[in-house]
Amino acid sequence: MQAVINKIMPSASNAHLFAVLSLSGVFIWFGLMNLAGSTDGSIARWVDAHPMASLLKPHKANVALILGVVQTASGLLIAIYSIPQRFKRMSYSLIALMAIGSLSLLFTNPVWMKGLGGFPAIGNGQGLIKYITILGVALWFLGVKGAREVMLLGLIIVLGWIGAMKFTGPEADGVWPLLTSSPAFNWWITDFGKQTASNIIGGIELLTVILLTGHWWNRRAFELGLVLSGATFVVTLSFLATFSASWAGGFPSLTSTGHFLLKDAILLAAVFILYRD
Repeated sequence: MQAVINKIMPSASNAHLFAVLSLSGVFIWFGLMNLAGSTDGSIARWVDAHPMASLLKPHKANVALILGVVQTASGLLIAIYSIPQRFKRMSYSLIALMAIGSLSLLFTNPVWMKGLGGFPAIGNGQGLIKYITILGVALWFLGVKGAREVMLLGLIIVLGWIGAMKFTGPEADGVWPLLTSSPAFNWWITDFGKQTASNIIGGIELLTVILLTGHWWNRRAFELGLVLSGATFVVTLSFLATFSASWAGGFPSLTSTGHFLLKDAILLAAVFILYRD
């Protein structure tokens, strides 16, 4: 088993390279979307419900532009090999701050599903909780103690919370179009029906969470949990190619679904780091 997992997982140097490319690529992509104006409406909605909205109101029209510049610049500085380390550290620090700012939206915006009784039934905040892992990856590059634990906690929260939501009707409705669009799923799992198919995926994600807790009690269970996590994120990233509704026109514009899926590139990088670091 160990030999098989070692072959599946990239080497330490390749894991580091993938982390750099995924973090820089995702933030450059998000930055280009903001600069192109394709996210103005969604950013305005997030900002309006935030306590700092009164401070940002005079600059509300430029929030997406400013954020786009910061995201694009941070991603580029990380990606360019010859840039001095102090600039790279500044970029990782900015990404960490942006992750914290994004997580603050969980407490200031209506992200809970009222139809399911509110908290802990999470709706459009599912993409926000991924920033816990993104924060951990940024802190890891900064050499902050405890960064690996933040990454692991992020993976557990994302897979556990979203996995549990798979057992609800609204989440089953949401995941069904992705499954039916995917060649990897539409020939077998859809035979079970919408809710059962969602339950199967949710069960796998919850099993993965249990195995990830092996970090504290069993190394082999932890490694298997990382493999299942990695497989999950590879599959979700593949939906960008198979689910046409991930795109809002041409590149780089993504819908909220595509935006949600793309972050899994960084979560996949966290899996590699946790295994090889």
